[in-house]
This record gives sequence, C-alpha cells and structure tokens, in this order.
Amino acid sequence: MQKPVVMMAVIGVLIAAGIVLSFYGSQVITEGLSQKEEMVMAGSSFEISSDIDMDTTRLGVFVVQVQNFKEGAIHAKVFDPLGAELVSTTVDRESFEKRFDVATSGTYRLLVENAGQDQTQIIAVIGPMPDPEKLSFGITGFYILILGLIGIVGVGIYAVRNRRKKAS
Repeated sequence: MQKPVVMMAVIGVLIAAGIVLSFYGSQVITEGLSQKEEMVMAGSSFEISSDIDMDTTRLGVFVVQVQNFKEGAIHAKVFDPLGAELVSTTVDRESFEKRFDVATSGTYRLLVENAGQDQTQIIAVIGPMPDPEKLSFGITGFYILILGLIGIVGVGIYAVRNRRKKAS
C-alpha cells in the first residue's frame, strides 16, 4: 500500500475520533442544564428554572442567546431558591454567558425580559457549571479534529512533492 494512502487512513481516523469526541462532549456538558427556546414579544418575559445541588457544585451558569440582537433590549435576572436576586444584567452580545455562586441547594430561576420594540427568538440555559473533566471532552475533540485537518494539508503537500520527484 502506498504511504499517502496509509497516512490518509490515519488522518481519517483522527477526524472521525475528533467529531465523535466533540459530539459526545457537547452532550455530556449540557446534560445537567435546563434549556428553553421561545419567541418573546416586545415588553414580555419568560422564565426557566434548574435544580442545583450545592454539594455537587458551588458555581452555576446561565446562557442567553438572542437572534436579531439589538443593544440594550434583553435583560436577564437570576434568582436563588429563596427568591433573592443574584444577578441582574443587560445582555450585551448575541451569545451571553455568566456564572453565579450557588449558596444553597434548590431551584434557581432565570428570568429573561425583552425590553425592545420587536419580538425576538431567545434561547436560555441555566444549571450547574459543568466539571472541567466534562469540558475537556469537547476541547480534546476539537484539537484532534484540527490535527486531522492539518494532517490532510500535510499529506497533500507530501503527495505533490512525491509526484514531482517521480516525474523528474
């Protein structure tokens, strides 16, 4: 078997492994998070909640993704199980993420308000911050995928150089 064919097979395995790890990592990361997608009318709001155990983690996270983003139109608030407001912020970019401290176990709520003039599609996520081990699956998959793509370029250069040597 020719060397470039063997190299391409190895690179194909690297790319496949990178894709599998990336998908698996995404599922592992999001398994403990609550997610809700909704079309929010101007002047309206919606709420999503998640049970967070402080024995498992001391850090929570929420994400707000806004379609047709407009500056200053979307506001987010996080409330602890006792109803105290932990975070109150204006979403300042299309995909906004913020962490918050978990002081007691219970149901944490994320309230997303549309103060703009237009209805907007919003995706909201709240839950415990995923462990670093879980985050590493997706990152490792990404790096393996990049390595495979770089390998494709390397094998292409190798094959072109070998053809030129054989032609001479």
